[in-house]
Amino acid sequence: MPILDLKKKLDGSCVSGNRNGMEKIKCDTEAVGSSIKSIFSERGDLDFAEQLWCKMKCVSSYQELIACFTLVLESRECGEIQPWIHHGSGSLLSKLIQQSYHGKMEAVSLTGITPVQMLLEIGLDKMKKDYVSFFIVTQKYGRWT
Repeated sequence: MPILDLKKKLDGSCVSGNRNGMEKIKCDTEAVGSSIKSIFSERGDLDFAEQLWCKMKCVSSYQELIACFTLVLESRECGEIQPWIHHGSGSLLSKLIQQSYHGKMEAVSLTGITPVQMLLEIGLDKMKKDYVSFFIVTQKYGRWT
């Protein structure tokens, strides 16, 4: 099923015939986003790192990324926040938070690609859990069979 047909089916818009390339790309992107949102419902068991991903995925600069991670790490170190992390989360941030449960947290330099890598790891962890949850739900309830 072409993306435009899917988009029409989902929201009835995007039917204009005269569009330049950028408008078509934007429309196609919106269609994919809409279909993904309709397939995946938000899980109710998001841990701290996953909730942080939902907030930080839209940061607009490297400086904002560093500021956010600095705030989180310093707040955790001082005991101002007590975040919950899923057991087995593989991101560096999750590991640091889990270390802090035992009274020690490895020092991390938020320079170079480290902050970007940390954000990507959180996003990948969340995506893995989203897919696992999706496949468990669809298998359990036969939603897509």
